[in-house]
Amino acid sequence: MKALLLCASHNDLGLIRSLRKIGYEIICTGNRRGLAGEKYVDEYIQMDYSDQERVLALAREREVDAIVQCCNDYGVYTAAYVAEKLGLPGYDPYETILTLHNKDRFKAFAKEHGILTCNTQCFGNMEEALKQAEAMDLPIIVKPSDASAGNGIHKIEKREEARAYIQDAFEYSRNGRIVIEPFLEGSQHGFCTFLKDKKVIVYCSNDEYSMINPYRVEIDTYPASDHEDVHKILISQIEKMADILNLKDGIFHLQYINVNGKPYILEVMRRILGNMYSVPSTLLNGFDWDYWETRCRCGLSIDQIPLSCREEGFYAYKTLVATKNGTIKKIELLPEYEKYVIGKHMIRKPGDRIDNYKSQPVGFLFMMFSSKEEMLRVLIKNYANGMVVTDETFAGKGAADYGKNTGNQNINALL
Repeated sequence: MKALLLCASHNDLGLIRSLRKIGYEIICTGNRRGLAGEKYVDEYIQMDYSDQERVLALAREREVDAIVQCCNDYGVYTAAYVAEKLGLPGYDPYETILTLHNKDRFKAFAKEHGILTCNTQCFGNMEEALKQAEAMDLPIIVKPSDASAGNGIHKIEKREEARAYIQDAFEYSRNGRIVIEPFLEGSQHGFCTFLKDKKVIVYCSNDEYSMINPYRVEIDTYPASDHEDVHKILISQIEKMADILNLKDGIFHLQYINVNGKPYILEVMRRILGNMYSVPSTLLNGFDWDYWETRCRCGLSIDQIPLSCREEGFYAYKTLVATKNGTIKKIELLPEYEKYVIGKHMIRKPGDRIDNYKSQPVGFLFMMFSSKEEMLRVLIKNYANGMVVTDETFAGKGAADYGKNTGNQNINALL
């Protein structure tokens, strides 16, 4: 059997492992050479996986039995498109994927069907968006409808910021659409679930912290502090969407803001998560998210899937990021972290160049704790950065001194 995997980044390593375990020959595309998983696949073809027609032609040429999306929304679009064209199993209809993964379409769908989300307005025109932003009470959030990893997202607090921030959001949007919505004061969380027959059978929850870049998650702690209060609400919302859209089995993830005990869904996705999310989430509940997701995308039976997984223990990942642009001089683990780190994965090394430290992760630490209080004390209350030192890093401070000012809306709510 042959499977076409759409990328081989560090986030896709679990998919490669799962395809190997199942016994597939792996043909893989990727936008550049040297990706973490390239050496583990049978054939690597440098190709833009967002180019749907090229990927479709490749899938036809190689007569693949399955196509497996990667950890990127454009990979999901392409996989669903190719699967629909070739009659391959495992995917929701292409239009359904577009509805779920584009913020403007999802918010319109949510509004129509009474899904818990904030009042969002969508725009394809700069001047119309600017006019609306000037009429709204501040602060507001502006986002590209189709970007990820926090790109092009801005909080507008002053009228004079609106034009530049809206223009930047448009520049990051491939489909030329943005959304504007009220800024919600609350704590941010993730809720990852697995659907079988349109019912949630497993879930994993986490708190999200964005320290260096307010719109790119740097730390996730598991489980979420509010999971016992809101997970039933979120499950009902997810199963409602699954019924309306007749969703296939597999991962259904969402991010939400908890405002005084009420969850507001920010966005949803049907794919594995970034920042190697599945490493701590698998430790949390013993569920192999990558393996069962891979089986679904390949159209294989999941009749033997475990149904008794529960959240147990306290885990986290911390993204290693630089505090300045420049060439990486050294990467060192803070001594106070040593007793908690149970694994790590490095993406960059000394000698590599950092051009945008707010958006370029250097690696990930996977950590285990004895209690929620210990985890929050070590990672959040005593937050420190500076493990990645560049040649432009300000001299005179110790590693633990960097990043003390987090400005993160989660902290007061969760400590």
